[in-house]
Amino acid sequence: MKTAGQFACAAGIALLFCSGCFAQAKRAPAVSGAHKSAVGTARLESLARILHDKNSKWAYAQLSEIAERKSSSILEKRAALALGFYDYQNGDFDQGAKWLALAQGDPLLGDYDLYWQGLTNLALSHNSDALQELDQLRAQYPYSVMTEQALQSLGAAAMAANQPADAVAALNAYAGTEKSAQLLFLRGELRELAGQKLDAAADYKLVYTRFPLSDQAREAEGKLSSLSASLGSQLQPIPVEDRLARAVKLFEAEDWSDARDEYNQLLPSLAGAELERAQVRILECGVEMGGDPSALATLKISDADVDAERDYILADYYRGAQNEPQLVAAVEAAAARAPASYWTERAFFLAGNFYWVNLQRDQASSYYARLATQFPSSPDADAAAWRVAWTAVLKRDPSATSKLEDHLKLFPDSQYTPDTLYWLGRLAEEAHEPAWARAFYAKLETRFSQMYFGNLAAARMRVLGRGPEEKAAADLLALIPPIPAHMSMEDPPSADADIRRARAAALRSIAFDSSAVMELRAGYASTHQPRLLLEAAQEAVRAKHVGAAILLTRELYPQLESRPLADVPRAIWLAAYALPYESSIVHWAARKRLDPMLVAGLIHQESAFDPQVVSYANAMGLMQLEPYTARTLARQQGLRFSQTRLTEPDYNVRLGTAYLANLRKQFGSLEEVLAAYNAGEDRVTQWTTGQNYREPAEFVDSIPFSQTRNYVEIVERNAAIYRRLYLAKHESREHHKNGY
Repeated sequence: MKTAGQFACAAGIALLFCSGCFAQAKRAPAVSGAHKSAVGTARLESLARILHDKNSKWAYAQLSEIAERKSSSILEKRAALALGFYDYQNGDFDQGAKWLALAQGDPLLGDYDLYWQGLTNLALSHNSDALQELDQLRAQYPYSVMTEQALQSLGAAAMAANQPADAVAALNAYAGTEKSAQLLFLRGELRELAGQKLDAAADYKLVYTRFPLSDQAREAEGKLSSLSASLGSQLQPIPVEDRLARAVKLFEAEDWSDARDEYNQLLPSLAGAELERAQVRILECGVEMGGDPSALATLKISDADVDAERDYILADYYRGAQNEPQLVAAVEAAAARAPASYWTERAFFLAGNFYWVNLQRDQASSYYARLATQFPSSPDADAAAWRVAWTAVLKRDPSATSKLEDHLKLFPDSQYTPDTLYWLGRLAEEAHEPAWARAFYAKLETRFSQMYFGNLAAARMRVLGRGPEEKAAADLLALIPPIPAHMSMEDPPSADADIRRARAAALRSIAFDSSAVMELRAGYASTHQPRLLLEAAQEAVRAKHVGAAILLTRELYPQLESRPLADVPRAIWLAAYALPYESSIVHWAARKRLDPMLVAGLIHQESAFDPQVVSYANAMGLMQLEPYTARTLARQQGLRFSQTRLTEPDYNVRLGTAYLANLRKQFGSLEEVLAAYNAGEDRVTQWTTGQNYREPAEFVDSIPFSQTRNYVEIVERNAAIYRRLYLAKHESREHHKNGY
């Protein structure tokens, strides 16, 4: 059933479409009118983008001329909306209000105009006007993508006008209020303003317990403290189980200070194992914040599972301190006291990882084997069993093939399945069993087509030559689940989808790119038409939000890179593997004799082409350069270093390609270069010194950091896909012959 707002919006679309149909009766003028409209829309979009991207006074003046024309064209209203938003963003609220008044009456974007009118009037302290506009938005456009923002602004206007009732009613009616810390806290404030103190306290309690990591949680705590003074015994304390759940959330999020405070306050209310666990976690929080573990080590604990948790914490501490004897003692203590405990399971994996990172693979395998045997359902059992098998492969152990086959039988849908198939093939080759090798490689080519080991399998098949495949391998290979089904792109006609598309196109015409993506996503949520997801991904690419496009395409095609290129529409690949900043990538890669598609593949993984992204380690920009490294590179290139310029695409790519070229001179294979880019030169030197790897792929699977191992495989996979998509354009094959 359509709402009034939907009917109004649909009527606007129909009117536009019918006007077009009527005009077709006059053939020559209709073509001319359509052409004129298209030219006008294209010019509007061009000017809006220049204004958005460059703060251009010239573009502002040109848009002003369009907005102030006295015709009935919709372009004037949209130009005015773009200008009103621009002035609001830049704090010129009086001028913004004038433009937004001219934008009224757009049949597609009425809710956007109302929203920005409301915010502009709120900024001007015209609170009653703001309330009226935001109320009107909620009434006329209940399915607007800006519903939550509108509710937040409505609440702010209601508080400023001291008229909380309507806003409280709107928040009560909205199904998402109790899923949002912001909206819950806002409703609490409005209820408090309305004198509904107990209801307000209920909202603050929900914020405090459900969303302990939110900014509003700390404010809610202060509000509850203040209300306690006025309500006295009427305000019931938060139940212990809710406070304990809050403490667990803080602890698991590694918010050590707040978790310790919460557990400390709970101690008088706890008993038995819960009390002991709280005591352990209080001491762990102290250790994590730099304290000594001695108090934790000497704490008397009666519950076996809590004792195992304590031992795991100590083992983790000793791992960081590289204290092997103490680490082993803690792990074995957990295993002896609580052999079936979750904490013993984690301790085994921790000990295995300690030895694995230090390249002591036999010791690592002993702990991994214990985990896989004692905890076969553990989320870490897959990785543990794989590393046991991989150790056998590295040692050229005769049991390697059977261990790889056992891993495939136990974990056929593992992230390590491509690795397993490849090494089964390589071991078969070494055993002079080409039919077995072909069977494994053929499965890799079809089931993991674009992935790192799929590409290697195709290369091995070219070496082996096509021929008979071992039929006895069929039962083993049949265990591997097929690629998940993709969504059909054949959507039936839908008025709702057409409206969302039209709104997205209108928003694109004024450079409201993020809003256009939101409209198409909302259209998918209401119609379940997959093509809207593709259009949203394409819209995101146009806005250079490649990360969003990557996620959207994977909703359409799960395990995208497992599929043959020809089995997926090219439009999907181009959205998932877009190439912004192409000219900079091609130019600087060529200057350093690098394959530009390798650089693109690296950027795809490092930053998803977001030039503003900054990592937790302060790596910046497209190629994620740390300022210290970038400063050295700039000096080498004779450039003036500027940290702020690391977010400029061209500057970042220039320095990043220089770094990649330096690594190429230092290391022997592309796999080593990529590992060094991710984990550092010293680590790669440590991982390769004294080792005798069969081939680069053996080095990749021997990388002890899972994150780096995955990184190398993904970047090489990305580069291969970019070559297939853009090969003719950039002659990447020749680059690949001559360098990386």
